[in-house]
Amino acid sequence: MFSAMMERATMPMDAAVKLAGERAHTDPLQCLRDEMMAVLHIVESDEKARRVFEIATLKTEFTDEVDSARAHKRESVARWRGRMQDQFTQAKAEGMLPATVDPRNASMSMWVMLDGLLRNWIFEPGAFELVALGSELIDTYIAGLRAR
Repeated sequence: MFSAMMERATMPMDAAVKLAGERAHTDPLQCLRDEMMAVLHIVESDEKARRVFEIATLKTEFTDEVDSARAHKRESVARWRGRMQDQFTQAKAEGMLPATVDPRNASMSMWVMLDGLLRNWIFEPGAFELVALGSELIDTYIAGLRAR
C-alpha cells in the first residue's frame, strides 16, 4: 500500500522542480532560492503534500517490503543535490561565488538545511513559521557563501 501511495503522490521537492522549470532564470543562486522556497510553500500550504511527505519521512520504516520506495527516495535526493551542485557550480563559474566555495559541500549543506527545516516543522508545526524562517536561513546561507 505504501509503494502504491508513493507512486501516485508528488513529493513537494518534485513539484518545486516542476514549478521552477516553468520560470526562466539567468541567476543560478536565485533559481536555487526559488526552488527551495517553492518546497517550503508547498509543504506549508498543501495539506495533501504535507501528509505524504510526513508519512514518507517520519512514519516509515524502510524495510525490504518498501525497498522500491527507499530507492525512489534516494534517487530523488540525489537529483535534488545534483541540481543544487550544478547551480552552485554555475554561480561559481560566473563569479557569483568565490573560488573557495566547493559546490558539492555547498549543495550538501543546503540539502541538510532544507531537510532539517522540513522534518522539524512537520514534527512540530507550531515551533516556527516554515516559510519565514526558511527564507531567512536560505538568504543568510547564500550571503555567507558570497562573502567567503
